[in-house]
Amino acid sequence: MQPTPKSLRKLRLASGVVIFLLLTGLFPLLAPLGIMAQWVLLVHIVVGFLVIVPVTWIFFRHRSHVRQHVAGSWFSSGSLSWLGWLAVVISGVWLTAVGIWGRFTPYGWHIAHVAVGLLLGLAAVLHLVRGLLRTRFPEARYRELAAAVIVLGLALGAGGGILWYARRAPPPRQVSFAPSNATTFNHRTIPASLLTGSAACGTCHQTIYKEWLPSAHHYSATDLFYQAVKDNYIRARGWKAVRYCAGCHEPVTLLSGRRFHRQTAGHIGAAGQSCAFCHLIRDTASRGNANYVVIRPTPYLFEQSHQPLLLAISDMLIRLHPEQHNADYNVKPSQSALFCGTCHKQYISKRENGWGFVQLQDQYDNWKNGPWHTDPRKNLICENCHMPDVRAEDPARNAEGFIHDHRILASNNYMAALLHLPGARRQAQLVDRWMAGKTIIPAIAGKWPRGRIVPVMLQPQGPFIPGHTAELQALVVNAKVGHQFPTGPLDVIESWLELTVTDAHGRRVFATGYLKTPNGPIQGKTVEFRAHLLDRDAHPVYTHSLWNVVGATGKQVIPPGASYSHIFQFPLPRGVAGPLHCRLRLLYRKFNSNSQLQLFGPHPPPVPVMQISAATRVVDLSPAARASVRRRRAAPQARR
Repeated sequence: MQPTPKSLRKLRLASGVVIFLLLTGLFPLLAPLGIMAQWVLLVHIVVGFLVIVPVTWIFFRHRSHVRQHVAGSWFSSGSLSWLGWLAVVISGVWLTAVGIWGRFTPYGWHIAHVAVGLLLGLAAVLHLVRGLLRTRFPEARYRELAAAVIVLGLALGAGGGILWYARRAPPPRQVSFAPSNATTFNHRTIPASLLTGSAACGTCHQTIYKEWLPSAHHYSATDLFYQAVKDNYIRARGWKAVRYCAGCHEPVTLLSGRRFHRQTAGHIGAAGQSCAFCHLIRDTASRGNANYVVIRPTPYLFEQSHQPLLLAISDMLIRLHPEQHNADYNVKPSQSALFCGTCHKQYISKRENGWGFVQLQDQYDNWKNGPWHTDPRKNLICENCHMPDVRAEDPARNAEGFIHDHRILASNNYMAALLHLPGARRQAQLVDRWMAGKTIIPAIAGKWPRGRIVPVMLQPQGPFIPGHTAELQALVVNAKVGHQFPTGPLDVIESWLELTVTDAHGRRVFATGYLKTPNGPIQGKTVEFRAHLLDRDAHPVYTHSLWNVVGATGKQVIPPGASYSHIFQFPLPRGVAGPLHCRLRLLYRKFNSNSQLQLFGPHPPPVPVMQISAATRVVDLSPAARASVRRRRAAPQARR
């Protein structure tokens, strides 16, 4: 068959489309991945799908006609062009399908698609040039070929211009984030839509999102305790004063320049410490009170849309070309203790209390000055313990298949359940295991020993003689906590020792540090690990009203690697039956009874009491004491 003007015209149009696809495929690789590059890539995908059937048919017909008249080799430019087209089509369809319905970036297929498009595309261009030079219709050599490229290029440019115009936005406002130390890269607000949307992150990072859902970082703004304190703060100082708390608890509201509401539920602040917020943090410093800088991300095409179809397109672009996504949400700055220390270090300045500087919780400096940092044999950071590596099928996994655990286990085992968050029950179970020292982290097993995080021991001091005072020494060791124990807002949390002594018949001989009701006050004189904040009149502040706090007293904590000893003294009644059974427990709850009562009224939410560790000891009475008891028991029988 001889080539005809009609068949050549179709072939040149098809070749023009292929050249357009080659150019639009190269542009996203060579240009910065901005909106224009994403738009070019999207047009490349759409046009590619539209022309698969017609172009394949034209090329197939052309190849069949040529082979009827010319014996071609499989290594000719025409054969290589045909094979290259098929390879590009197959890999392109697979890439797009994975981009739409998959979760992982298929780097292997991506590289294959690009390599085939470049190498065999060159063969196609050479074959096309050769055909143009040999054609018998010189007047039509370039017109049909250029027409496809020009028409598609004009449509591409027009669409890009419309998108650029539609995405124009007014410059962000410059506002004050004080008294928080938080700021943004240009000291201007960041739209809330760029800081929220954690559920959208969960479409790809499903494992991480499920772990984060019941975590304290998720409910940092909806925590009932924070809500109560914030409500009091707004009543006392107005909504702008809440910026002091919001740098850590409600960063989306703060950084977007929004007004704070007394109830966060239903507002953007409910996002808490969202995925985007944490991963956009840069330039952390050790000053505390949210001393960080947040950068503004570059959203992908349609990423801010509310239409499911457009969101699916945006997700596809992110999966196929995650370079900008990785640059914006780079986690490397978070892999340091200083990243955590920006919020886990708190103080009150004269600006808040009108009095002067008061240091509050400071887990960062506790760790920095303690053995878990200063001892080179240990040298662990926050993430080693609180965000250990776990194996997961997640796009963010490293080369070994691990991600950081985003549950970020600590000491709150009930707030997620009160807020009805997904996975709350499992979170509470894991927190209980964590606080009991049952969690095993293989990666640091050689540095972080097994066993209780804060074990207790019990040792009798001298003989136990009825009618005399008995003494028991309690020893509490901060064995595995990277900072002081306890930590957090010491005016609110409460940890204490409970000691119970019973005789051989199970009758109670002595008890202190017990609770009559779960939310009630501690009974008896015992050791309490906590502190009391004071106002200007030296009255204790139980409502965490930090704007009224000018000092603290009664601080009792155990530094990392240190221990605390206490002697319990109690009278032994005459006639007590030995041996005595002694039990010592270290207990913990997130809220003391006074704070619960003053913040939540007479019916506060139930706060579980956790047993961190316990020790038992069976103590015999002294030999003289046992003989004396036997004589006293035998005397009534002799008189009979």
